[in-house]
Amino acid sequence: MLPKVCDIVVDTTQLSHVLDRLTNKTIYDKRLRPRQFLMSRTKYKCYRYGDKPVDVGITIHVSSISAVSEVDMDFTLDFYMRQTWQDPRLAFGTLDLGMSKQISSLTVGVDYLDRLWKPDTFFPNEKKSFFHLATTHNSFLRIDGDGTVFTSQRLTVTATCPMKLQLFPMDSQRCKLEIESYGYSILDINYVFASENSVTRSEFELPQFVLVDVKISNKTEKLSSGEYSRLVSYFLFKRSIGFYIIQIYLPSVLIVVISWVSFWLSRDATPARVALGVTTVLTMTTLMTTTNVSVCMTDMCIDWLPARTECCLPTKTI
Repeated sequence: MLPKVCDIVVDTTQLSHVLDRLTNKTIYDKRLRPRQFLMSRTKYKCYRYGDKPVDVGITIHVSSISAVSEVDMDFTLDFYMRQTWQDPRLAFGTLDLGMSKQISSLTVGVDYLDRLWKPDTFFPNEKKSFFHLATTHNSFLRIDGDGTVFTSQRLTVTATCPMKLQLFPMDSQRCKLEIESYGYSILDINYVFASENSVTRSEFELPQFVLVDVKISNKTEKLSSGEYSRLVSYFLFKRSIGFYIIQIYLPSVLIVVISWVSFWLSRDATPARVALGVTTVLTMTTLMTTTNVSVCMTDMCIDWLPARTECCLPTKTI
């Protein structure tokens, strides 16, 4: 048993030297993005720095959507974001690792990512977000023999979602999550979805909405500082009408029907008729007040009141 243990120790030590060698500051500068290589039949042709952007592949798996808020005009989702790109400087497939079996990939601690170049990905329409740290940082890093880097992180992001409520409560809303590089223009980084099903989701339920569909698109965003590659994931929500039938429509119908009782009362029963009318009005007022609080104060957000619509929209910071 002892020789096998010693072999493992030697192999691990050799791998540690390889990892240190790959990111040696004399040959690797994490401040510079990778150069791109073009495979030919005879040899590798190397592009000079800046000739071709780095392709960053994105996949997203949505584990849950915790809130869709008409009050704050946003939605919150918990998801795993995976990024992949190729950095030829990290290729170790041709190196002699001193092992009987060649290793095709290395799964290393996420701290090693601080020694590598990585895309400065951010969410343009984000309001707030955070990483998950229980029980440790929820991140993953793998390096393949050809220099392909694969990372995965678990995130919770609250993103803006301007809503149109003309058809409330029989409306549908389309929210989006945008992904872009903060500093690298399209000349340096090109974001792509890995496949048509790059955005997947788990089975979950929302209290007032149903997630009908998820669509993706790739576009170029033109800003004053240049053109940037942007990925957009669209989430189509349809409101569940059953909740509002039980909470709004049925109580309103019952209140109206009860108010008709005054027509069957004697015209001499003035106190009873007045009490019934006042009670009906107060009950309807209380019902509408409760409804307005839970749905972004509908009288202030319905689009046919443009002078007061902006009160519920998120403010934009320049």
